[in-house]
Amino acid sequence: MKARDALEMLLLAAVWGASFMFLRMAAPVVGSLAVAAMRVTGAALLLLPVLMWRGDLARLKPWLPALVVSALLSYVLPFLGLSQAARSLPAGLLSILNATTPLWGALVGWWWAGERLSAGRLLGLAIGIGGVALLAADRSQIGSGASWQAVALCLGSTLMYALAVHHAKRHLSALSPVSVSAGSLGCAALMLALPAWWLGPRPAQGPTMGWDQVPATTWGAVLGLAVLCTALAYLLFYRLIARVGPTKALTVTFLIPVFGMLWGSLFLNEQVSASMMASTTVIVLGTLLSSGAW
Repeated sequence: MKARDALEMLLLAAVWGASFMFLRMAAPVVGSLAVAAMRVTGAALLLLPVLMWRGDLARLKPWLPALVVSALLSYVLPFLGLSQAARSLPAGLLSILNATTPLWGALVGWWWAGERLSAGRLLGLAIGIGGVALLAADRSQIGSGASWQAVALCLGSTLMYALAVHHAKRHLSALSPVSVSAGSLGCAALMLALPAWWLGPRPAQGPTMGWDQVPATTWGAVLGLAVLCTALAYLLFYRLIARVGPTKALTVTFLIPVFGMLWGSLFLNEQVSASMMASTTVIVLGTLLSSGAW
């Protein structure tokens, strides 16, 4: 991997690591649907004018079916799942569970793209699953039924991410990263914006509120999700897919837990336990092996 790609991957990991902090700040206040809708709508409003300025918007029509599928896999389903999980799980734990994405990527690559799973990669999958089990054994982090459901939502969301990158590589590789990002974000916004506006904010605790009662800090977190963690991050991500391929691009998740725990500790006063560090090490080791990066 070239130095430029490695630096972009480091920046992407830092930005995506911050997304779990923002999710933790916003989802308990306004609900998962509102967070997902505002995240994709804000990012789409930033990127679609770029396509219009370049004259590329009309050229997306033949790619609309593939962009709709990409919107579901890349944004709608995982953003809803992670936002719902963020209502009960801390940011650091969310970021660790997100590191299972390349494990799913290896399985999806074998099933969909016919990529070979060697003995080493199979061992890596087993180690990665063991890391998730080690994390689950920490009752201080996962104890209630709601938390277990949140863990399942996280794992389902990372599976969607893995499907999304292989789908993009197979069906959307002829488009530029800006076109893929803006087109799929626009489709996702059309799916989510109206239901979210109609239902309004859904706080996890306390009485219901109107949009005019949402705190400024929540709007700030949503803005960070839309601008930094979605518009900018997915531009970088699709650039990496185009240059290094989907499997290597997914290895960005090696670094996300480091930043997720760092931002959670610095800004949300979350505790980083020994079991979280151990689980992260085991999951990353398994991911390195299963992705063929080691």
